[in-house]
Amino acid sequence: MKTATEKRIQFREDLKSGKILITPGVGDALTAKVAEKSGISCIIMGGYSVSASRLGQPDVGLLSCTEMAEQLTGICNAVDIPVMADGDTGYGNALNMIRTERMFENAGSVCTFFEDQAWPKRCGHMDGKVVISAEEHAQKIRAAVDARLDKEMMIMSRTDARAVYGIDEAIERSKRYADAGAEMCFADGLCSREEVEKFALGMEGTGAYIVANMIEGGKTPIIPAEELQQMGYSVVFYACSAVYTITKALSGLFTALAKDGTTNAVADRLIPFGEFNHIIGLDTYKELERKYKVDRDD
Repeated sequence: MKTATEKRIQFREDLKSGKILITPGVGDALTAKVAEKSGISCIIMGGYSVSASRLGQPDVGLLSCTEMAEQLTGICNAVDIPVMADGDTGYGNALNMIRTERMFENAGSVCTFFEDQAWPKRCGHMDGKVVISAEEHAQKIRAAVDARLDKEMMIMSRTDARAVYGIDEAIERSKRYADAGAEMCFADGLCSREEVEKFALGMEGTGAYIVANMIEGGKTPIIPAEELQQMGYSVVFYACSAVYTITKALSGLFTALAKDGTTNAVADRLIPFGEFNHIIGLDTYKELERKYKVDRDD
């Protein structure tokens, strides 16, 4: 397995390539492993997916810093690809931000983003958001940047100001956060292709990488990665695609099982026993048993 620093260096090199990183959201280690085995080169642990998978609740600020860091540790330990992380608001002021940054860094994140919402936060595509002042969040970003133990670790700012004050304020805040040390900037909840393009143009000259977020059924129109790259974006999140797919697949399975008392009707949707064991690494453990002469009765 690669070390966290090696993953961070890889992530920086991938950003420098100029090719947009297609980054699905994951909420658990199994989803992360499937993404890696499918050829995905980077993933993002998102609060939306973690809240759904860990609590069965919506993304409205119910998770604690400790719960998120624990989930992140499991995800980072499961894969060799870079894992970005949702640090929510940092769970308090600039001093709380220091602890959150270090917990997420120690968990293995290559880049953690922090948003300027008031706590308790909510998903960026939900209504009813409240943001703190730009100056307060800029200080929190400075605190996160200064708190890094590994200088390969990246800090990303996220603003939710579009929903409260409009796209121009989102751009001005992101510029301020870049000045505070954020190497990546992300404005969530943009409401049109024109706004997505305007944000990219507005961030030119800041030196910060910019990120787009595609949520099916959300506020931002779905724009192909190639077109986002042409606009100047370096990363595109597909934050909820996996959890939506998982939910629909499981709903079909459990409905069939409840109705028929068998999985025969959905057998073509089930991964074979042996293939699943291969994906989650059983072959590796068998090799280790042989190497260390672990005796087993079965």
